Amino acid sequence: MPRSHHWKCAGNMARVSKPVSGIDTASRRLRIVNSVVHSVVHPPGSQIGPRVQGHVQLMLIHAGTMVVHVDDRAPYAVPAGQMCILLPGHTEVIGFAEGAETRQTLVRGDLDELTPQMNRWLEAVRPTRPLSSALTYMAREALITEQTRLTAQGALVDALATALLWRFIAEFENLPAALPAPIEDARLFIHRNVQSDIDLTAISAAARVSPEHLVRLFRQHMNTTPMRYLWDRRVTHGIELLTSSGLPVGSIAACSGFKTSFHFARKVKEATGLSPTALRACNWSQHSTDANDDHRPSQAAARSQERGEAGG
Repeated sequence: MPRSHHWKCAGNMARVSKPVSGIDTASRRLRIVNSVVHSVVHPPGSQIGPRVQGHVQLMLIHAGTMVVHVDDRAPYAVPAGQMCILLPGHTEVIGFAEGAETRQTLVRGDLDELTPQMNRWLEAVRPTRPLSSALTYMAREALITEQTRLTAQGALVDALATALLWRFIAEFENLPAALPAPIEDARLFIHRNVQSDIDLTAISAAARVSPEHLVRLFRQHMNTTPMRYLWDRRVTHGIELLTSSGLPVGSIAACSGFKTSFHFARKVKEATGLSPTALRACNWSQHSTDANDDHRPSQAAARSQERGEAGG
């Protein structure tokens, strides 16, 4: 989180939105509906198909390998650490590697408000890409949501599946700026262990590089260090809990990896300009004001009501 960022209690904060290049306004409404998420283990040497794909499928491979044949195109392999997208309307055969199980997370649904332009874009894009920490995290959240049945009648799973699809799209759009694998591995380890007592040695071990090399990579590609990234993520996590839950500040500090509430409060104030209690009060009072505004009659309606009461 940038050090110069400060929260404001009143007024609308400016939001900068950079559109995904080559995708028109109508295409940006694309979403996945009727989503399901599963963790699937395929036996060695097993096969799916031939079949005609009726949905969009996002398949994240965590172990093993699968080989995909689509229509009459050349087959392609999807090894562990990659994901692929399968689009509806194509005949496909999927084979799984001999000698070991293939373990994957499968996200499946229907494409809603798919425009012809967006369909052409999806058909033209390369169907595989390396798993980033963000893609892995989104898929894991969707799976946990499904497993715990906290789906909001499916709306939450649809939202997570849609976010996963758009992240896949956005990473392709920014492929030249893709981060090196050690950074992605380090970020994923940090996200999974944000509340744990981890250090640079543990992070670099997860990234399979030396601590010095990992620091150089973070400085070069992210203008920060692994430990600064960890603390920024902890602060962000704490702010999310402060503004979205009623947990005590001490509990939030512990959940966010801080050993003391004092340290947590200092970091939150550096990031937002407010203490944890002030930030929570500001956020909640703003939401309360917005809710009251939604139910407050317009001036015209109020005048009409007054005239009616006077005439009665």
